[in-house]
Amino acid sequence: MKIDFSAAFLRFRLPGRLLRALPALLLLLHCAAPAFSWSTGENIGPMLDWVRVPDAKTQVPDPPNRKIGDTWTDPVTGMEFVWIPGGCFMMGTPETEKERYEDESPLHQVCVNGFWMGKYEVTNAQYRKFKPDHTSKEYDGIDLNGDNQPVVYISWVNAMDFALWLTEQSDGKYLFWLPTEAENEYACRAGTSTVRFWGDDPAQAIKYANVADEAAKGKYPKWGVHPGNDGFVVTAPVGSFAPNPWGLYDMLGNVWEWCQDWKGPYPDTAGPLVNPTGPSSSKEGRIVRGGSWDNDPRGVRSGNRSYGTDNFKRYNDGFRLVRLR
Repeated sequence: MKIDFSAAFLRFRLPGRLLRALPALLLLLHCAAPAFSWSTGENIGPMLDWVRVPDAKTQVPDPPNRKIGDTWTDPVTGMEFVWIPGGCFMMGTPETEKERYEDESPLHQVCVNGFWMGKYEVTNAQYRKFKPDHTSKEYDGIDLNGDNQPVVYISWVNAMDFALWLTEQSDGKYLFWLPTEAENEYACRAGTSTVRFWGDDPAQAIKYANVADEAAKGKYPKWGVHPGNDGFVVTAPVGSFAPNPWGLYDMLGNVWEWCQDWKGPYPDTAGPLVNPTGPSSSKEGRIVRGGSWDNDPRGVRSGNRSYGTDNFKRYNDGFRLVRLR
């Protein structure tokens, strides 16, 4: 497979460290060619428009030595990853789901290959190994900078920079990226088809997710909230609540998580989609998923979608990574 990056290289400057690692990374991409196809024309942000996530159009069986529940730890940051088995699911929400949004239709079958996914959202301490001076600031006087709190005030471009930096640290042995929207919803649902991975009842949220609740309503009386008190007014240290059935924490609530995809309507197709990566561009920006600590029950659902532009940052946007290789 021939990959021509020359035109893309003319459009930007690479950071020095990434430039030094470029030969190893290009070799990695070349080695991946039999399994993946690559598109060189997508503009995915400053300094990042020369490559996109692998876009395999055929289902690849899981390696025989991998099973659900397996974990792997990144030696640089200490981030834990969980093996997510490949499979198929119904993406989106049925018209009978309460408080759903129109962009969650049509309900459609999607199949994804197996992948490693961050067990937790990326924390302040982990991100500061890349950017030591990063601050997640505060919200209304409440600190968001704790080492084990999820990193926030992170744009999509910042998250991608971190993924490429972490790939560089292993000389391309491992390839880190943002999950696709399909991978995120598949991993969030973890084999369930209910409104949330724990069921349909929003009152159970305080066991599984950091959400807007009675603690928040005491400080912000106009907010819509979940019943109960989860003990946190703003972001909680990652892993403070029960995991979903596949061992992933905070897939709903705590902070919104950036995905690879541009925002766009779901395709209306009869057959299953395999490893979809969304539209090639969008005026609305990139997908974020999962809801956050300041969202009411409508915002904290497995099928809910939101979005932001490439460089948008705020107090409740963070991310987690997948390891593709």
